[in-house]
Amino acid sequence: MTFSEDPIRSCPIATLRFLPVFLLALAPYAHAGWTIVQTAAPVTTIHESSVYRAGSGQRLAQDDIVETPASSNGIVQMQDETGNVLALGGDTSVLLARDGRVALLRGWLKVQHACTAARCVVPVVDTERMRVTPAERSALVIAASTPAYGDAYAVFCESGSAKIGTPGKPHGKPAQIAISTHEFARLSKANAGIAVSARLDPAFVAAMPLAFRDALRLLPLLPAPVPAAPAAPAAPRTASASAPDSRPVIYADVSDWLHSTLAVRTDPGTRFTQRFGARLSDPAFRRDIRQNLRDLPDWRPLLQPPIKPLMKPLVNPLTPRQPAPARWSGTAAPASPSSASVWARP
Repeated sequence: MTFSEDPIRSCPIATLRFLPVFLLALAPYAHAGWTIVQTAAPVTTIHESSVYRAGSGQRLAQDDIVETPASSNGIVQMQDETGNVLALGGDTSVLLARDGRVALLRGWLKVQHACTAARCVVPVVDTERMRVTPAERSALVIAASTPAYGDAYAVFCESGSAKIGTPGKPHGKPAQIAISTHEFARLSKANAGIAVSARLDPAFVAAMPLAFRDALRLLPLLPAPVPAAPAAPAAPRTASASAPDSRPVIYADVSDWLHSTLAVRTDPGTRFTQRFGARLSDPAFRRDIRQNLRDLPDWRPLLQPPIKPLMKPLVNPLTPRQPAPARWSGTAAPASPSSASVWARP
């Protein structure tokens, strides 16, 4: 079959009959998303372009952003239906992308890949300077740009193994290393490469959330909280039942994400200009974007659409020039004979 042929017409009808069966076979392998199973206090969640507070039992959607309070001493634990576990420390911000991927903007994250399903989704963690891929039955502690640890990026392999990749040179392959149980990898701003050690950094342990010293364990998935029915008829609300106190995002809610170098910022499926572009209708959000436009070049086309230049018609230099029409000299042209003079008899 050539590229010019119609794939639908060239495909046998018998093959199309098996398409629904094929899609149903893939359905159990699709990632069903994350659920908050434990949190000491409600966390800030950004769903699409709205902000709300979420607690235990809240089911999260694809591309949701979850931020924990800075003063929290406990952890926020999330699980999926296949057995993967995420634990967030205080002052941590993550984006839950598709296929189990997690974008860690800052803070502390503990991930456990202990999937028990027939085909598991690997919770790959992306930071601004590294990508961490845990192996099966592995538990990792990841620090990303946290002031408590000197803004360094680090990974401790509590059990199992993992692969760590860093962005390579332009048009080159990213560098990749592997670590195993009890190995520690650190990437500082001063060093371009990852340093691997068999000993855990004491400063890392001192800055790490205390609850991360304990092994993660699966907790029962609780049903999502159901909001209480109002005692009296109330005015219709724009927020959904799962997020009764939502509000539109403001610039301060997403400024750190807009200024980041994470791949989710510009990826086609999660591009922030598409996700938050409608908020430019708010004068305050538009003003803040305009004031930071130097650091947000991807927003420039939305605020300053390019002006198409007026194109003059092209003139072929080989085409002979047409003579200009004669200008009126001021002398009246001779009058033509009228019909009366033609039919007039002598």
